Amino acid sequence: MNILLINQYAGSPQLGMEYRPYYMAREWQRKGHKVLIISSSYSHVRTKQFELTNDFENYNIEGIEYLILKTSHYKGNGIKRVLNIYKFVRKLVKYSKKISNEFNPDVVIASSTHPLDIYPAKKIAGLTGSKLIFEVHDLWPLAPMELGGYSKWHPFILILQYAENYAYRHSSKVVSIWPKALEYMIQHGLKHDKFIYIPNGIVIEEWDISKSLPDDLTVLFKKLNEQKKIILGYA
Repeated sequence: MNILLINQYAGSPQLGMEYRPYYMAREWQRKGHKVLIISSSYSHVRTKQFELTNDFENYNIEGIEYLILKTSHYKGNGIKRVLNIYKFVRKLVKYSKKISNEFNPDVVIASSTHPLDIYPAKKIAGLTGSKLIFEVHDLWPLAPMELGGYSKWHPFILILQYAENYAYRHSSKVVSIWPKALEYMIQHGLKHDKFIYIPNGIVIEEWDISKSLPDDLTVLFKKLNEQKKIILGYA
């Protein structure tokens, strides 16, 4: 099966976050599927960025095929980030026919933090007759409204809300990283039987490493224990 995963912020262990697209793709490939990840050249969560000469370029990153679309740099959550999102979505629409013809997916997964890539994903799915999956990382536009204090009548929030509702109505399935999101999604047009909860996970062997603490931390923890201090760890 050919699986097309669209995630504007997709990374890898080599590139930095987001890691979920890479690890999902790796497991799908191990099961015999062909995977293509579409991402942008710049992402605020990625450690290493792409410097593209052309509008798009193909990369093989740690055994996974990526199609990188050229987008602009930005800092923070202002207008430049909105322009970055717009450029990514616009180029996805522009090259949707080319992507459809060359990769011919059986499944198209719209998986960016924002819901706007549902439109080009829907177009590609329509061109190829493939299943459309909407994967929710953050509840946009609810997250920027709650955390950023945006009004529900803000123009960008209205655009995001329409896209989110559109995704719930037109997707074959909706995958959520959040286990308690169903009630919210139903309020925005999702049918109960479309909901699938798939949380993030870990690759156990990558964390099964025995290492001693640095000497300065060993001394510090010994001192705190002797003082009967409570030690809290946060990851």
